[in-house]
Amino acid sequence: MALDNNQILLGKILGEIYRLQKNQNVPCSAKDSRIYGLLNGIESVIEDELEGIGFISKEQFNHTTKVLDGIWNDPDELRSFKGFYDIENDLQHGDVDRSTAMTVLTYLKADNSFTDLIGKMDSSGSPTECRTFTLDKWSK
Repeated sequence: MALDNNQILLGKILGEIYRLQKNQNVPCSAKDSRIYGLLNGIESVIEDELEGIGFISKEQFNHTTKVLDGIWNDPDELRSFKGFYDIENDLQHGDVDRSTAMTVLTYLKADNSFTDLIGKMDSSGSPTECRTFTLDKWSK
């Protein structure tokens, strides 16, 4: 499937942003080859970059916060909450997979929302990747 003009333009803009970051010694995760590919409209590079951006719908975000809110507002539920495994099935019923949940939980923690509940996920009741939700250096 060929790229449309907006996708090509976005690729070139992202390439230029990455190029500027590199030339100003600003942390940039893009390799020189990726920057070159974006700036020069290489279709497969642009597709990879745009696919990597990801997307979380309002429905997925709202479903995640609804699941958390149900625990947050019930003192007994909050007290007995052991970790991510306790909510994983409920999240999946709203089309929220583990990766999507991790992104939403990282956002919520950065926003200082549900902090006590998210903090309780740093336990054996959560898979390793779902224990802490701290912004990495590329996300700040």
